[in-house]
Amino acid sequence: MKNIEDRVNKGILGIKPYVPGKTVYEVARERGVNNIIKLASNENPFGMAGKAKDRLSRDAAAGFAYPEVTTEKFRTRLAEKLGIAANAIITGNGGDGIIYALAMTLLNEGDEAIIPEITFPYYEIAVRMMRGNVVSSAMKEYAIDLEDILQKITPKTKMIWLCNPNNPTGLQINKEEINRFLDRVPEQVFVIHDEVYADFADLQAFPDTLEMIRSRRENLFLIRSCSKIYGLAGVRLGYGIGDPDLVSMMYRVRPPFDVSVLAELAGVAALEDDEFYNKTLELTRSEKEYYYQECATRKLFYLPSATNFILIDVKSDCMAIADAMLDSGVIVRPCANYGLPSFIRVTIGIHEQNVRFFTALDRALKQQ
Repeated sequence: MKNIEDRVNKGILGIKPYVPGKTVYEVARERGVNNIIKLASNENPFGMAGKAKDRLSRDAAAGFAYPEVTTEKFRTRLAEKLGIAANAIITGNGGDGIIYALAMTLLNEGDEAIIPEITFPYYEIAVRMMRGNVVSSAMKEYAIDLEDILQKITPKTKMIWLCNPNNPTGLQINKEEINRFLDRVPEQVFVIHDEVYADFADLQAFPDTLEMIRSRRENLFLIRSCSKIYGLAGVRLGYGIGDPDLVSMMYRVRPPFDVSVLAELAGVAALEDDEFYNKTLELTRSEKEYYYQECATRKLFYLPSATNFILIDVKSDCMAIADAMLDSGVIVRPCANYGLPSFIRVTIGIHEQNVRFFTALDRALKQQ
């Protein structure tokens, strides 16, 4: 289209398009390989929670109807499980849907949003979409630097984005740090605490953000998801938790049928699947130790992870390494787009997949 840049929302002109990981279908088509494993997108290696799968198999015909706008059944059950009020919860099309709803609700043109340099790129996309100004916060080595964030707060600051544990580093900010940080953030500045990986975190050290919500800390908002721990990444069901007045405003901009009937059915069933939940955590913990041992054997630097993935320095061009591993049928996430040109992010799979990962990595490294 002629002169399209003059005719679109000026906010999107500064957005770098999100680059998703390669799919199994793409790799099979491009490389002609079979038996492909995808360890790039932090999906659950066990697949979908069994109770959710059974519910969808049984009630798939319910998908003919429009969903109930506020996802009342899921929110009510989730509220009971978490011990919070249902009107403090908003659902969305994955955690991404909550990110967009927050940006649309809170940001005016020219408002500032502070975002760490190395973190989930959707925050910046959502801010720029609303013509907000992104203020980048430097990392402290590979960790989010809360002190640097505090120093960057100005009268124009509207929100701070914290991914905890952080993607792609996998590092966790502990409760003492968060508590001190929140006490110093002005009450008019919203702190968005993205907890989509919190199920895998060290919960004894993790901040009790739910208790903060119960205590009505009005400038704190949480983002969570059913994608990782319950294996519903393709179903798309995320949720946010915060002050009911803010949640009410978010429902004004959230698409009315953002969460499908089937997503809600799967979510309600998944919340009851403690066996699947615990099995996922147990596998993640045990296989994480396997990764640590194998990386140490190869003298590869890695970051101890509070998530279901590990960031590894392959001491080479990460794009070339990831590309070479595709010939072995192993998909990983190169992190050059995150400003980490020698790092790959790998999802923790079942043991056989993790063994294949290191075999493919060794082969790729020898080719460099």
